[in-house]
Amino acid sequence: MTEISIIIPTKNRPILLKRAINSILKQNYQNWELLIINDSSTKMSINIEDPRIKIVSNNNKPGANGARNTGINLATGKYIAFLDDDDIWGQDKLLKQLKIMDSTKAILCYTGKNIIIQRKNISLKKYSYKTSFISPKITLQFHNYIGTISSVIIRADVLNNFIKFDEEIYSLQDYDLYLQLVGRGKFVGIPEGLVTYYFDNTIKHISFNNKAMFLSA
Repeated sequence: MTEISIIIPTKNRPILLKRAINSILKQNYQNWELLIINDSSTKMSINIEDPRIKIVSNNNKPGANGARNTGINLATGKYIAFLDDDDIWGQDKLLKQLKIMDSTKAILCYTGKNIIIQRKNISLKKYSYKTSFISPKITLQFHNYIGTISSVIIRADVLNNFIKFDEEIYSLQDYDLYLQLVGRGKFVGIPEGLVTYYFDNTIKHISFNNKAMFLSA
């Protein structure tokens, strides 16, 4: 049985997508399936042969939210992880998250983030990890302390027909999802920077507004 289903929404960005996929292939934990959700009307292919990787078309509303929901509906794993096509994972990410989720019975696990800010010819590095105060529910009323969806793994059985990404909103999609989930079970964090995401103002990010808000926090 597949333990982790990984969902990547993508649209016409083959170079970035390949980088993201390579970070999955290098994971120390290998019991996963990868669902690449093509949000473009143009047919796509990847030059990687792996039976765990499937490319499917977004059959919901165009955009990252609809694409992620398409992946959720197709996922077969006990856990669901999300990776934006312009982000990458450290090789221990899945293994460390799976261990802590199994031991704590948490429904959601997030990690620290390494942020690469690229502006013209300047590259800046930043690390971020935030925790809740009093409780996740109270903290989320003030700000999205969890951050980018690329750091998150969620137990699949809590993502059902009633909890999905809201396809009618165009920013803060991950924040909205966390608010839906926070009353359903325990959230845990790993302070290590197991996700790297690139904030480059020369490209359109799949979750641009989310990242801009996160960087300004």
